[in-house]
Parts: sequence; structure tokens; C-alpha cells
Amino acid sequence: MSLLERHPEGSLLADRRLQAAAVVAVLALAAVPLATTEALTGLVLTGLVFVMLGVSWNLLAGYAGQISLGHAAFFGMGAFVAAWLTTPSGAGFPESLQLPVLVAVLVGGLASALVALVLGGIIFRLRGHYFAIGTLALAAVIELVMLDQRSLTGGSTGYYIDSDLGLPGVPVSHGDVVFYLTLAATVATVGVTYSIVRGPGGLAMQAVHDDEDAASSLGVNPLKYKVYAFVVSSFFAGLAGALYGHYTLYINPESTLAVTWTIDTLVVVILGGMGTFVGPLLGAALFVLLDKGLPVALRTVADLFALEGGTSALVDSLSTTVEGVLIILFIIFVPQGLYGLANDYLVTDLTRGGPGEPGTPTEGGPGSDPTAGPEATADGDASVPPREE
Repeated sequence: MSLLERHPEGSLLADRRLQAAAVVAVLALAAVPLATTEALTGLVLTGLVFVMLGVSWNLLAGYAGQISLGHAAFFGMGAFVAAWLTTPSGAGFPESLQLPVLVAVLVGGLASALVALVLGGIIFRLRGHYFAIGTLALAAVIELVMLDQRSLTGGSTGYYIDSDLGLPGVPVSHGDVVFYLTLAATVATVGVTYSIVRGPGGLAMQAVHDDEDAASSLGVNPLKYKVYAFVVSSFFAGLAGALYGHYTLYINPESTLAVTWTIDTLVVVILGGMGTFVGPLLGAALFVLLDKGLPVALRTVADLFALEGGTSALVDSLSTTVEGVLIILFIIFVPQGLYGLANDYLVTDLTRGGPGEPGTPTEGGPGSDPTAGPEATADGDASVPPREE
């Protein structure tokens, strides 16, 4: 028996049981800093950051069809801009520029969005894998420039952030406050992205994803919606970077702008289900479990067998190998991701009266027909009937 029901022309997220589960999940996350250790709180915060990165990248790649390999650049840019505004003295700026953390974090996201807006018209002259290579080159250039500007970023030494959000007389630390800000930002990221995906703009992005030329012939402006997705995606990436930097209180061009952030984000989206709304949320949970939980499990096994001498290096190497193998096997045997798996076995589509069938277009993702339904409106917004969630 399926656990969830999807009504005709409706969203799966309209299911009351799923809404209740989402509320319970948010409340459970809110209790993490109060009921767990600092290490576990940091682990969950990392998961929330990956949710923000995954959801934002999925908007650009999964819905608009633009595979960007430069997501880490906007993540790092937001982190550094926010750091300069909360700790201006570290970059040689006057103290008068100092802003409250919350404002600085928002400005960090806006700075990333502004850069995306300026570069969007140029970078989108490239298509397909040329666009992907172009964004990767852009990220590499930004990383090298930031690494070279030691006076602004600290170079390889890094940049230390002087910030304390702890509440006097209240057992809530700086890390706890940043955790709650990150949780709020994650909920906002999911909410805003959902409203975009379900709106005319989201439908236009899906049309561009499926066939850019056909969408253009129906009155949709491909460049407009590609830049739109790029700017929104970059804003949330920058917001995630700013929050992460203020949690760790240290950022470094080599690590904060590293391409590994982009690769991990891709893995999160692919594991969860690319082109689906819930996929990045599920993928982030699975990725953090594999990336952080697997080494702990292997170390526990090593301790049980009393292994000594180079155990730490062996465990790290083995965990990376096992993680890679598991991800490859998952991609091969579950190409639709966790969302596709859940859709096959846990969802009843009332239009068919049975569990979701493999290959059925969900959430307006890849594979759905962008030209179905009425033609696009004159202002470029595709008036395509809402697709299933």
C-alpha cells in the first residue's frame, strides 16, 4: 500500500501527511543544538548547507537545463563578502563598513547574485558542455584571483572572522545562533525555489530545458529565464557560503572556493534525483551519511579488531573508496535517484490508481513536454499546465 497520494494536476507536496512530516522534520532540526553535541550540530549544519547548494544548483541545471560547474565560486564569493563586512579590518577596510552578521550574510548572497547577473549575458553565449567548461574556467579564475589577493583574502593563510552571536546569560552559543539562521535560510531556499518552480517562470525554465529553440518559437525568451535561474541559484549559493563561513569563523580561498564544493553538490542532486524538487533534500541526507558517517563506522570496526599503526590513514582512504563505489552503484542501478525510488514504491497516482511508474515526468523535470497545453503568452511566460510534483 502506498504511503502518499498525488491528485490529478496537483502537487505531491499538497499531501497533508507529507506536510506534517516536513513540519516535524524542521522542529526536529531546531532541537539539534539543544539536544546533541557541538560536533553533531556541525554535521547537521553541513547537511543544511548542502541542501541549499543542491536546491539552488538543481534550479539551474535540473529545471533550466544549464549544467554549471562553477557553483563553488558563488559559494566562496558570498563567504568572503560577508566576512569583509563583519570583519573589515582583516582586509584593511575601515571599521565603519562593519555590518551586523545577518545583514552581511544577505549582502554576501546579493553580491554573488550581482556577479551572476553581470556575467550571465556573457557566459550564456555558450551552450551545452561549452557552458559547463566555461563556468568551470570562471570558477578557477576567481579562485586564483582571490588566492593572489593576500591583502583581501589572506591568501593560503586564510581569513579569520571575528564574530560572536552568543546571547549573554542564555546557554546559546555563536554556533547555535548561526545554526538557526542556516535552518531558516534553508527553509527560505526551499520555499522560494518551490514557488519559482510551480510558477510561470519555472514552467518557462522547463521549456528551455527540453528544447530551447521550440520554447523560443512559442514566445519564451531563453536568455531571460537562463539568467533568472542563474541569478537566483547564485544568490542562495552565496547565502550558504556566508552562513558556513560565519559558523566556522575561518575561510580560505583554496578550500572555500574549491571545485570539490561543486562536485559534492552534483553528487547530492544526482543521488536525490535531478530535475525533481524533493530530490536534493533526500540526496543531501544520503551524501552526508556516506561522507561523514562511513568513516566513523569504519573506525569503529577498526577499534573492535584493535587495529593499530596507520589506521587513521587507512580508514580515510578506504572510506573514500567505499563511498565512491557506493555512489557509482547507486547512479547505475537507481538512475532516477531517491525521489524516483520513492515515487515508484511509495506514491499512488490517483489518475492511474497505482504506484508511480518509472519514467513518468514528475515535477516538470526532464522528459516532460514543454509544448503541451496552451501556447506561451506574449510576455514570454509559458502557460503550460502545472506538472506533477
